[in-house]
Formats: sequence, structure tokens, C-alpha cells
Amino acid sequence: MLLEDEYVVGRSKEAAICIQDSSVSRNHILLRRVDSGWMVSDLGSGNGTLVNGEQITEEVPLANGDIVTLGDTEVTFADMANSTMMVPVAPAPSRPRPSAGPASASSSRPERVRSARATPKPVDPLEARKKKIIMGAIGGVALLAVLGLVALQVRQGKLAAQRQNQARIEADRRAKLGAIFQDAKNLVREGRWTEARDKLLELQALEPEMGGLKDYLDRAEKEIPNQKHLVAVTEALKEKKLSVAKTELDKVTQDTQMFEQVSLLKRNLRDAGDAQAREARKLLDLKQLDEAKRITDDVLLAFESHRDAKLINEEAVRLIEVRDRPPPPPPPPNPGKPWEQGVTRFVDGDLSGAVALVNACVSKSPKCKSILKDMTEFGSLYKRLEDLDAKGLSRLLALDKDITEGRGPSTMARNAGTRAANIFYKSASSAKTSGQWARAVEYARRTLQADPGHVGASNLLNDLRTKAKDIYMQAYALKDANPEDAIPKFKEVISMTPSDDETHGKAKTWLEKISK
Repeated sequence: MLLEDEYVVGRSKEAAICIQDSSVSRNHILLRRVDSGWMVSDLGSGNGTLVNGEQITEEVPLANGDIVTLGDTEVTFADMANSTMMVPVAPAPSRPRPSAGPASASSSRPERVRSARATPKPVDPLEARKKKIIMGAIGGVALLAVLGLVALQVRQGKLAAQRQNQARIEADRRAKLGAIFQDAKNLVREGRWTEARDKLLELQALEPEMGGLKDYLDRAEKEIPNQKHLVAVTEALKEKKLSVAKTELDKVTQDTQMFEQVSLLKRNLRDAGDAQAREARKLLDLKQLDEAKRITDDVLLAFESHRDAKLINEEAVRLIEVRDRPPPPPPPPNPGKPWEQGVTRFVDGDLSGAVALVNACVSKSPKCKSILKDMTEFGSLYKRLEDLDAKGLSRLLALDKDITEGRGPSTMARNAGTRAANIFYKSASSAKTSGQWARAVEYARRTLQADPGHVGASNLLNDLRTKAKDIYMQAYALKDANPEDAIPKFKEVISMTPSDDETHGKAKTWLEKISK
């Protein structure tokens, strides 16, 4: 029952009539009482207002049974106060009763007594027939009036039934249209714009002028390309093609309503970039340089400033250049050294030829005899290369260095160096894990001596150099209060760092001071 003159209808709790529907604006419509009934006007709502399926732009009157659509909510207006009322017909005045007073003069007259011989006046046949005809005509007219009234009532009943049937058909049609529209809206909320557009086109064919339909169709034409780009992003991420995913994501328009999907895919793309960088680091450690470079190239196309990918890519490029660089030509033999030809053969990997040449010069120089001894021991160890432990590999590399006089590892030593580097690196990593910092530094250096391009050992030394600085700071903090605790820490720093390192020099200086 509407008692006030004005009512605000909306989603807000402050509204006079509150409708809990997210598609209804906070202050959606205004109902206003006028002399003729009620008027309704839209208050600038987001989804607009429909009266009987027609969108209103100004104040319009309401009638009983009108359907008002607010967003996804439909209400029926019923003005019970203005319903037709049954007014009773005024009763006819009753006849006045005869007075109880004295009788009139005529009543006081003595009643005339009919003579027994008197006879009734005879009836005229013509008069009787005329009266009968008149009464028949009156009856016929009355019968026609009754039949006409019955026919009118029947016709009015049929018209009322037709109107009710048409109203029911129209209501069913609008309900069907509303259901199609609601299905389209649900698909929109799920981001399934292509299916939503099909529903909207179906609705347009049935009701081209339906309120709000054009706005949804216009938005669908914008969002369908965006949806295709987002699908392409998802597929590219599955295939780990980050640059393709980034390109497709950049094509999505800024005004898209699928911002939640866009945000999720952006996060997934960032996570994929970090994961690919970690994968590239593993490949780089395994010397799979080309694949590491390919992966980081793709990451950098998606994220130009990705720090880890950039460092790995630069290192891969450097190592590929070193790998593909042609070896320098061997130095010309020194005619003044009779063992030189044998050493050159040894560097090229011809051990038997090198032994023969050096053996030929044993009688010419004691150096040839020493080199021959080293070559013989080298050959014995090299035959057992797969079974050598770290100590045996170290001896093999030391013999190679003595034989070549520091000229560089021979072809045979390179194979041993790779195997030794793997063993040394495992020992270095294990020592680091157990907190044996000095041992970790020693094995990391051995790894680099065996394989100068070993990335894992280089990174491990960098980490240990940082750890050495941390230990130095701990010792520095203890040097005044607890010098006996600071001394072993300074010694550990010295063992972890090379002599030309700044931290090494500082630790050595403080160790000398507090040891006095």
C-alpha cells in the first residue's frame, strides 16, 4: 500500500523501497503521486528502466498491471486505491400508508347494492383483440431486449476472454524474451561473449527495439576479439611461448569488461617468465647453451627488463662465442728444444706419437727423460679415466700442465677436465651445504681450474665471497669483546678468499692485531 506522495526505489538500504539485486542501481526510479494516479521516472540508473518492455527517458504514468523492469528485476504495479468501486443504487421511495384518520366523504357514502337482475357489460371483441396485440408487441420488445442483453453479455465475455488470451500470449512472449536476455547476460558474466552474441542476435530477431539490447550487442562486438586474444594467450602459455602470449595480451583493449581474466593471465605470464628463467639456468649449468639462450630470448621479448633472464642470456652468449671460436693455431716448434715436437704431438692428442718423439731425444737432454716419464704416467692414468677419483683426475691434470709447460690443456686433458670439474663441483656444493666454507672454496677453484667456463662454480664462488664478507662482519663485531671467538672466524675468511681480495687483506690485518 503506497501512502506517501513520493517513493525512491533502488538497491540502497536508504531507499524507501529496497530491492536486493546487483543489477538495480542504488537509487533507480522515483514513484510520484498525482491527481490522476502515479507517475514513474528513471533516476539515471546504469541499466535503465522499462515499462511494459519500453525504455523510459522521462516521467510516464502508470496503470494497474503495468510491468516495470529495473535491471534484471521485474515488478508489477497495482494501484488498489484507484480500483473501480461498486456504488449501490438508491432505493425507490416507499408509498405512503393511508392515514389512520377519519374516512373520506366517499367512504361514508352508503354502498350501492347491485340489483340481482343487473348483468355485466359485454366485452367488445375488437377492443379485446387490440389489447391482445398491444400486449404481444410489448412482450416481443421485452424478449428482444432480453436477448440483446444476453448477446451483449456473451460478446463482452468473448472480448474479455480474447483480451485475457492476448495478454497471456504477450506475457508469455515477454517472459520468453526476458529468459533469452537473461541467458545472454549470464553468458556475458561468464565471459562467453561469442555465445552471448548468438543469444542477443536471436533476441534482436524477435524484438529489435528491446531496451538495452543494442548496448549489449555493441559491447559483444568489442569483447569477442578480446576473448579470442585471451584464448590465444592461454594456448601460448601452455606451449611456453611467452613472447606470443605477451603480444596477444597487449592486443586486448583497455576498456574490456574481462579485466579479471586479463589480470589472472598477466600473473600467469609473470610466473611463467620466472619459471622459464629457472629452467634456462639449469640448462646453462648442463652446458646446453643454445637451448638456454633460446628460452631467455623468448623471456626477454616478453619482459625486456627481466634481471635473471638477462644475466643468463648474456652468459649463454659469451659461452657460445667461446665454444664456437676457432682454436688458435699451435705455436711454431722451437728448434732449440728437442722435445718440442713431442710436446706438440701430445697437445694435439697423439700420445703414442709424442712418446716416440720424446723417447728419441732422451739421449740429447735430461728434460726429454723427465717429460717421457710424465707422459708414461699420464698414459697409464688416461687409460683408466672413467675409474679415476678426484685425486687421480687432479694428478692427471697436473701431469698435463707439466708436460705442456702451461701452454694449455691438451685434447686428452679437456675430457678429463670436464669429468674432474663435475666431481669437484659436487664436492664444492656438498661442502657449501654442510657449512664447510673453506672446503667449498677450494673445490670450486679446482672446478674452474679443470673447466674455466664452468658457470656453476663461478656462481658458487660469488656466493662464498658474499658469505666470507658475512663471516668477516661477525668476526669484526667480536674482535673487541671476544677476540678468542673472532680469531677462528678471521682465519676462515682468509682461507675462503684469494690473497688479492679486499676482505682477505682486512681479515689478515685484524688477525695479526688481535693475535699479539
